[in-house]
Amino acid sequence: MVLLNTTFHVHNSVVQAFISWVQETYIPCATASGHFTDPIVSRILIDSDPEGTSYAVQLRAASYDDASRWHDTEASLLKEKLGKQYGERILHFTTFMEIINS
Repeated sequence: MVLLNTTFHVHNSVVQAFISWVQETYIPCATASGHFTDPIVSRILIDSDPEGTSYAVQLRAASYDDASRWHDTEASLLKEKLGKQYGERILHFTTFMEIINS
């Protein structure tokens, strides 16, 4: 199993819009692809930026290839649209992790 983790740093002025986007667009698109299960959205508790909050969005996939393919195509387009709308108010990076024990 692979965990696709995307961490987003969100300016406080757009937090509610971001959370709506994750719940209404990003996660439904990921799960509709058939590659992902068990989506989790978490707020990162330790934050050094008083003007923003960080969130981790995690999706489980059966294989790295499935996760990578979706990330490089559909997720890339979704995040590109997000970037055009919010610019540097929402930044992100993605990490692929192998699940050892669940």
